[in-house]
Amino acid sequence: MNFAEFAIKQRVFVCFFTVLCVIAGIYSYFDLGKLEDPSFTIKTAVVVTMYPGASAAEVENLVTDKIETKLQEMSSLKTLRSLSRPGVSMIFVDLKDIVASETLPQEWDLLRRKVDDVKLMLPLEAQINIVQDEFSEVYGMLFAINSEDASVQQLKDYSKELQRRLKEVEGIKKIELHGVRDRVVNVDISDERIAESGLSAAQVYNQLSSQNLPIDAGSFDMGIEQIRVAQTGSFTNIEDLKNLTIKSGVGSLSSGLIRLGDVADIYYDYKTPSLTESRFNGIPAITLAVSPVNGINVVSLGDTLKEVIAQYQSELPLGVDISTIAFQPDEVHKSITGFISNLLESIAIVVIILMIFMGWRSASIVGASLLMTILFTLIYMNLVGVDLQRVSVGSFILALGMLVDNAIVITDMFSSKLKAGKERFIAAKECINETSMPLLAATVIAIMGATPVVFSTTDAAEFALSVVQILASSLLLSWVVAMTITPLMCWAFIKAPVETEEKKETTAAKKFKAAITWTVANPKYTIAIIIPALIITLVATPMVKVNFIPTSDRAMVFVDYWLPNGSRIQDVSEDMKQIEQWLLARPEVDSISTSIGASAPRFSVTVEPEPLDGSYGQILINTHSFEDIETLVEEGDIWLSETFPQAQPRFRDLKLATSDKFSIEARFSGKDPLVLKQLSDQAQIILDQHPHTRYVRDDWRQESKVIHPIINQEQARLAGINRTDIALAIKRASDGLPIGQIREYDTLVPIMLKSSNASLDDLGDVPVRSLLGLHSVPLSHVVDGFEVRGEQSMLWRRDRVPTITVQAGVFGDTIGNVRNEVATQIEAIALPAGYNMEWGGEYADEREAIDDIMLQTPKAFLIMVIILVLLFNAFKQPAIILITLPLAFIGVCWSLILFDKPFGFMALVGAIALSGMIIKNGIVLLDQIELERKNGAALDDAIINSTLNRTMAISMGALTTALGMVPLLKDLLFDQMAATIIGGLAVATVLSLFIMPALYKLLFKRQAQQELTHENA
Repeated sequence: MNFAEFAIKQRVFVCFFTVLCVIAGIYSYFDLGKLEDPSFTIKTAVVVTMYPGASAAEVENLVTDKIETKLQEMSSLKTLRSLSRPGVSMIFVDLKDIVASETLPQEWDLLRRKVDDVKLMLPLEAQINIVQDEFSEVYGMLFAINSEDASVQQLKDYSKELQRRLKEVEGIKKIELHGVRDRVVNVDISDERIAESGLSAAQVYNQLSSQNLPIDAGSFDMGIEQIRVAQTGSFTNIEDLKNLTIKSGVGSLSSGLIRLGDVADIYYDYKTPSLTESRFNGIPAITLAVSPVNGINVVSLGDTLKEVIAQYQSELPLGVDISTIAFQPDEVHKSITGFISNLLESIAIVVIILMIFMGWRSASIVGASLLMTILFTLIYMNLVGVDLQRVSVGSFILALGMLVDNAIVITDMFSSKLKAGKERFIAAKECINETSMPLLAATVIAIMGATPVVFSTTDAAEFALSVVQILASSLLLSWVVAMTITPLMCWAFIKAPVETEEKKETTAAKKFKAAITWTVANPKYTIAIIIPALIITLVATPMVKVNFIPTSDRAMVFVDYWLPNGSRIQDVSEDMKQIEQWLLARPEVDSISTSIGASAPRFSVTVEPEPLDGSYGQILINTHSFEDIETLVEEGDIWLSETFPQAQPRFRDLKLATSDKFSIEARFSGKDPLVLKQLSDQAQIILDQHPHTRYVRDDWRQESKVIHPIINQEQARLAGINRTDIALAIKRASDGLPIGQIREYDTLVPIMLKSSNASLDDLGDVPVRSLLGLHSVPLSHVVDGFEVRGEQSMLWRRDRVPTITVQAGVFGDTIGNVRNEVATQIEAIALPAGYNMEWGGEYADEREAIDDIMLQTPKAFLIMVIILVLLFNAFKQPAIILITLPLAFIGVCWSLILFDKPFGFMALVGAIALSGMIIKNGIVLLDQIELERKNGAALDDAIINSTLNRTMAISMGALTTALGMVPLLKDLLFDQMAATIIGGLAVATVLSLFIMPALYKLLFKRQAQQELTHENA
């Protein structure tokens, strides 16, 4: 009993089960997780180690290098990237692409153990390590609580309350606050008042810290109860601090008790300079970064969040607003809605074409089969957790034409058998008997066309993974539907034709038959005609532009802004205010969000945050439309370069599947920083001269200034002063000396001991006193002078080798073209022994992804060949099919040129998938030729009749696939894939209908003659 026989005999059950699956498919659509773009795993963690007071070089040698040496023991390690700065080490740990996402928690546990193991080798002051394994956490929703009237503390309180309320919403994983200014309590004591009171720094420090130290006071037994002894006297507000009494003097020389508030000015303030600041539309703000749980329907989640925010907004005072910076649910809704619209357009195109060429009854059966295949695929997606997003919905459109192929073949063959006088039940059985295995093989081969993406391990491949998931599942399900439900519908609805006069052939049919007959009679001439077309196409190939992955079509762009390294965050903030005013006056701008000292939270997986840097700021710009970005960037670049010649500003697009920050990067590696700087300067000159580059710089940036006190060791010893005393005196005069904390509810507020009359001009007059001594001496008495020197305060390394990266953006041309034009000059830079250069940036991502896909393609190709040989049990038929594959190159090349689309990663995926479609068509044609010959037809008759017989099924499949892709031509991600498949499939299908018969005649002519001779004998 074959599938058709089972479906017809058990039609009640089949219909019942089909209805259940249709309902389940509709439910799955609404239950599926919905995202804007597919996520891909960032296999990167960051190890941060604090080493206060150390220079960048000391951090590199004493901390970074030791940790990196230990981390290189990890077998899964791909690259170590480290940044050593004064007082802090940051090591970015990139794992190999082959590491599965499911094993990342174990890898990060191993990383933590390695970091713990190396602690004993680090300086005692560098024992604080932070391993951030959630470095790639994506916060899809950003909100800003902003107000011109509310205080900084009020904004913080409002933000924490909103954070609490949003966290209660089911589906929210994590919420972080950004741009919060930390409050401190300053204890300002003038030098005169300290001297008058006979206090020492040690007395103030020790008595303040010991007063507030949390210690368990124990407990007592009282009857059957145990009573805990509470600790009292800790600081809970600023008055407690003012009322603290401090004992002055030393031992028996004590001069009595002094109330701290009588000798010091004690007040609340905010940490200066602040680490980070945030503004929304130029108004002070705190940013809430909200991360949803994976696989959730963020559209529904967004509706709930809007309700919570609207309720809280109604409770806030007038002038305090909750604004939206980025809201993923709206983007998801827009993206999904747009793609569903494209999908419906494609379905309509397919059905209309089928109705025109096959009649309404057959078209309805094929259309119903298509609809059921889509619904069944939605069930599969819901079961395995494939979300609805840009790529998965686009994959439906890509697969649409192929999904009807099997149903078209069955319906067309069923109609032909009815015309031949077969009974409907027998016709259905024979259709399945003759086509089930060839169609299954063809379907598997079509799937194999996309499997290199599965084998590949790059980020771009992971981004495009749902293409394979949807293609594979939907094509296999389309075969199941075509083997069961389609013959049942054919049996039920297609009636045997009434015997009438034989239809006359149309003029087009006669001409096509004549062309096929000539092709079979003159196979060599037919093949020779194609050769000039291939040569002309090869000549035209350089006209095709190359673009690896397009930018996102989201109406959003960034401004990154760097002042010279070491600049004050206050100056960055003032410059950003000017930029904000210019942007808000622009008609293209809808809203802006400013982050100073750090970048915006990672709201997209392709946005890698910048490290904390007081000389850096970023503005996230929401424009009214995506088309507005080009004009804004073009005019903004000119205005920024004219207004801030001392800075390094740049506009940055939002990427789709790459997180590199610059289009072109050239990395120079070697031991000597000075040599690396010289190499960088040479490369920057070359890049600056190219007409299509901008934002040229390197990642070590400029040297920063540092003050070096020249300590007079003899005078210091005579005065009883040591290096630590001098450092503490300068610390108190500059940033302030932390001496304790006030516990306010759930917040610990630092207490900072400061000198109220200190400035850089009076640095020599700052009193320095021993930690235990009562006497003090001016700083100038123990320091011979101060030197201002330059230091390299940003030291980047790759795999423990100092590496400087020259970076540049590209405009007006493709990244590949610009890189190729400057490559010869940059690679010609003379490198000293022990130094090397390699390419990075988007270009390196492009090469890695394409090379990996090409490396994996032979695996898929081998599987295709194995299936072909197994299906035909011969080599000639597979050879004929494979020889026709290059014909698609003609259509792909000219299609990309005519549609003005670049060739990139998605086009490559489309081209590989196209090979599977062409092979599938070849199987359908050659299998019919073999069937005709088995039934006794002569070689020429078998070829001609089979070609004419299968032209409708092959051309309908190709036509529906090609025209179904038309709506994707206007999509930024799928446009190059759509152009590739439309042109390649159209040309390859038309040419294959002539080339395959010609090749078959050439290869089987001698065999047919031998068979004929044998029969005659």
